[in-house]
Formats: sequence, structure tokens, C-alpha cells
Amino acid sequence: MNTNILVVYFTWSNTSKKIAKKIQTLLQADIFQIQTEKTYPDTYLACVVDAGKEKMKKERPVLRDYLQNIERYEKIVLVFPNWWGSLPMPVFTFLEHLDFSGKTILPVCMNGGSGFSKTMKQIQETCPTAKVLEGIEIKKKAVDSEKTQKRLEKWLGIE
Repeated sequence: MNTNILVVYFTWSNTSKKIAKKIQTLLQADIFQIQTEKTYPDTYLACVVDAGKEKMKKERPVLRDYLQNIERYEKIVLVFPNWWGSLPMPVFTFLEHLDFSGKTILPVCMNGGSGFSKTMKQIQETCPTAKVLEGIEIKKKAVDSEKTQKRLEKWLGIE
């Protein structure tokens, strides 16, 4: 077990969860899911609308559980979907709740084709005392591909 590495993920469609689990297995790391108390709509369009309203209002949804032991970890692999060219609001809640001083964050951005958009800048601004490494973006349709597995291994330095 790599007890100094934590994989953190937020997911709506389970795409981020699939990638987070792959990374957890590759690194033998701990894992934590960001979950909100509120439930997002089941349908894509309704969820997009809901997420857009949250972004416009700069809401910070309440999480079901908050990580209690960030000090144990040196590296945090952060897996999230790109929502409206931005980090999802629950990811902001998570990041703003903790002290990332001296931590290294490795971003993994799940998307339908829009890449990182503003997410890397948002992570750096939200966690200014952390070292944010170059991330990797993965398109939703490529989650289960062998090519994605090889890209992850290369990115993580375990080829």
C-alpha cells in the first residue's frame, strides 16, 4: 500500500469512479469519494442545468463526509469531470475545506471533449500552497480503452 498517496474523486456518471479505481489499483493508494448531501438529477440534461445553476451562484454544496486525515498524504490524485468548463462545485467544497500546504496534487480531468478548460487554474488558485503537477485529461468515451490505461501508466510513471 502506498499510504502517502490518496486518490480523491467526484463522479456523476461513474466515469470518474472507473478512472479513480484504476489509478488506486496502479498506485496501491487509499481512495476517497466526494459525495454531496443533495442528489443530482439522473438524466444528463437535467444534471447539466443543475450544475450550471450551481456554478452561476458559486454554490458550495454540503458534502456527506469530509476527509479527516489529509495530513497523512503527500500526494493527492484528484479525479473530476469538467462541468461547464470548470471544476464541479462539490470539488471546490472539498478543496476549500482542507489545508493542502506542502501537498502535491495530480489532476485528472474527465471530459467530453473540452479538455481542462479552466480547471487547472482553479485548482492552483484554490490550493495556492500546494504543488499542482501537470494533469491528464481523459475523454469519457476512452475510459475503458487500452490506450487510456497505457497513458495513465506513463503519466503515473509506472510503465
